[in-house]
Amino acid sequence: MNRFKLKEVELEPDILGLRLDSDRYSLTIAPQLGGKITSLINKKTKREFMTRTNISYRLRTYGDRFEDYERDGADECFPAVGSGPFPVFPWEGTPVPDHGEVWTLPWKYQVRQGRLHMWVRGVRLPYVFERQIGFETLARKEQPYIRLSYRVRNESPYDMPFVYAFHPLFRVETRTRILIPQRTDVVSYMSTEDRLGPPMTRHAWPHVTDLTLDKTYDRSAVRSSRNKEAEKLFTTRLEQGRCALLYPNGEFVGFLFPAKKLPYLGLWVNEGGWYNHHHVALEPSTSQVGRLDVAEGLKACGVVPGGGEFEWDISMILGKGDELTELLGEF
Repeated sequence: MNRFKLKEVELEPDILGLRLDSDRYSLTIAPQLGGKITSLINKKTKREFMTRTNISYRLRTYGDRFEDYERDGADECFPAVGSGPFPVFPWEGTPVPDHGEVWTLPWKYQVRQGRLHMWVRGVRLPYVFERQIGFETLARKEQPYIRLSYRVRNESPYDMPFVYAFHPLFRVETRTRILIPQRTDVVSYMSTEDRLGPPMTRHAWPHVTDLTLDKTYDRSAVRSSRNKEAEKLFTTRLEQGRCALLYPNGEFVGFLFPAKKLPYLGLWVNEGGWYNHHHVALEPSTSQVGRLDVAEGLKACGVVPGGGEFEWDISMILGKGDELTELLGEF
């Protein structure tokens, strides 16, 4: 494990940031803003991967919409992504807010054993959501990476279904490549003017078909923000939990995650179609849908057993050039 230095910084008046610095990376987290990751920098290349809009950070009001705030950085979505009713007893009908609960709540934190431990309690459901962040090294390559380790504790005797998604909005440039495992297709979730068809329309990655123009294009390539289009896709079930963004200069940011627990990857590609932003989100997820009631009906969600726990991890790997294949495999 690699040690880090922690420094408190002011993101806005009365909004605290925790900056974690290792020899290779710098990571900034806002505990008051749902544990949001506001900055991810490769110090070797000086690239900032996280988006930042010109909207000031401010404390959230529970139940508000995600788009009413700064719309940048990386947030945690739990116990759902889309708003809707909780589907099962004893919380049946309980409203679950947009993007879930935890992104709007202030988190507690403590540094223990070289990791940043953070946690928050649910409001309408009896759970504790925990995340640890540590800087570690891949033994086979001696390559540093950032590990996010999660645990949800269910404090009730009843099974608790959930939808989880990591929601990082990455800066992109035209011709940035979106990389997912070979022999993985995608299905539509939403697109500007329903260009890619109704939800669950299947497309053979890396190509998707614009049904309004009867035209196929390479969706692995990020286009200009002048397109004024945006779309959300999900992969088909993954055999391997890995993905990456490859920038034109050869730099990349990628994830490794357990496909048995996070069997899908959400792809949010915004080429100026949503608030004129230009970004991409790679979202390891438990489901191909955002609403918990729909996911539970499809029996395609996570479940924290009554009185039990559910754990997973996401490894963030940054690098350049040949390191991509060495660390994340062939795409």
